[in-house]
Amino acid sequence: MPGKITVNGVRENVETCLAYTAAWIGGNGCIPLNYLMEDAATAEITRVQLWQWVHYSMRIADTGELITAAYVDNLIAQLAPGLGKIVPGLNPGNVRIAEEYLKAQIRAQWPSEFLTSDLMPYLAIRDGAEPALQRAAL
Repeated sequence: MPGKITVNGVRENVETCLAYTAAWIGGNGCIPLNYLMEDAATAEITRVQLWQWVHYSMRIADTGELITAAYVDNLIAQLAPGLGKIVPGLNPGNVRIAEEYLKAQIRAQWPSEFLTSDLMPYLAIRDGAEPALQRAAL
């Protein structure tokens, strides 16, 4: 029996992808999130699943709403500001990079192979430094 896409499932995917991506840029290989230990594998699954749902025009089972890039963008805008409360110590600059990265990924013709490879150039951003985010690099 196939699973159902729920509002909560989409929200959790966005939150997990953003939080882990921002933490990874900051040098953390895993983070506790919602009583689970999340790592790069989980972030990859959430990122590609979001891409699939947008790319294949999937609908949320409990509302019938179409999952679009704009829908995911709205969730990113809602969830990103609160990430520092659920994962203490996240650098706001790294969260912004994670936001832009996820927005670009869900719009890509194909998802890239690995977020860690994509974001390697940002690893040096730490301790409150404000990164110069360049969309072309994402």
